[in-house]
Amino acid sequence: MDILSEQQRQLQAPNRRSWFAKENWAAIITWAAFSYIQITAVSRSDGLTSWQTVVVALSLLLFIALFLISQGELSIRRQWLQLGSMWLILALNSALVSQGFTPGLAVLWVALLPWFMPERWLYWMVVPALAPHAVVSVLNGPGIGDFIMLLTCGTFQFFAIFAMSKARSESMAREALALTHQQLLDAQGKLAEQAADAERLRIARDLHDSLGHHLTALVIQLQVAEYQADPAHQPQLQHCHQLAKQLLQDIRHSVSQLREPQKPHLASQCRALAENFPQLKLQCQISAELTLDPLSTALLFRVCQEALTNSIRHAKATKATVEVWRHHRTVCLRYLDNGHCPVWPLVEGNGLQGMRERIEEAGGKLLLSRPAQSLQIDVELTES
Repeated sequence: MDILSEQQRQLQAPNRRSWFAKENWAAIITWAAFSYIQITAVSRSDGLTSWQTVVVALSLLLFIALFLISQGELSIRRQWLQLGSMWLILALNSALVSQGFTPGLAVLWVALLPWFMPERWLYWMVVPALAPHAVVSVLNGPGIGDFIMLLTCGTFQFFAIFAMSKARSESMAREALALTHQQLLDAQGKLAEQAADAERLRIARDLHDSLGHHLTALVIQLQVAEYQADPAHQPQLQHCHQLAKQLLQDIRHSVSQLREPQKPHLASQCRALAENFPQLKLQCQISAELTLDPLSTALLFRVCQEALTNSIRHAKATKATVEVWRHHRTVCLRYLDNGHCPVWPLVEGNGLQGMRERIEEAGGKLLLSRPAQSLQIDVELTES
């Protein structure tokens, strides 16, 4: 349930992507066009080297930086702080550039809102987006041009909210579907393990109740025959008696092994997990002779699962390697992909934090490093 709730929280967070991903190019071009209009307007009225022009230019650079940073995995407080700072920049531009196109720039601001607030409040956010320019227009004497600008930009803002709400809903639906698919595969794997355990138990019972019973009777009969036979046949009957006892002992040993549930092997679990991500080639360097206790196997599997998800979702990796080995009583795991990790130190989201918490609760260590711009995950677990 902890893993499920953690994955559900991840569905609520915006997708972390590179600043210059293709999804952001439209926003950057829009910002560049509106920034040109703003700077041109303020430089014509106050001069190209005036403090007003410098302040507007710097505020516009800060605006696009906050826009891009707000898409990352930040705390709720920092996200709202950045959205509030962006609104203050819009208000500053409206005050310094009354003839500019600040309401158009506000389209980028409202485009972020569907990722951070309930849908029932979204369309009302057009009001604060238009408010700075509307207040400045009223103070300077409203005209028909100001009314047309507010109406036009308000329509664009309404459309941006609608489009981004749909994009967010579709993104959450895709991730929910992927989560459900993964849960279904996990459930199928557990059912298969339970069916195999049940079949082994049935075979063990049949061997014990049927074959074991008859072998026990055979041993007793051979023992009686050995005592009753003449001295010439006793060595042969004694040999048959020993063979029957050895066979009975072997049957009991086999029954005991069949009754023990099979321990899942990490290598096979990782290979099965990789089949869910055909766009990424996973190389498992895990010895078939490496046996782990069930807790260590489950923990390391969850680390691989979260690492694979991050490699595809964030790093856009196409290849990954997972290596597991034992050093004395410590089990070591190393995961490395060929993706790109542009931000360092890394801001840990819900997935990495949950991974670290589970490892540390088990008395282990989780280390993150960035060799050659790729994220490397190292885990150390001490088996009990």
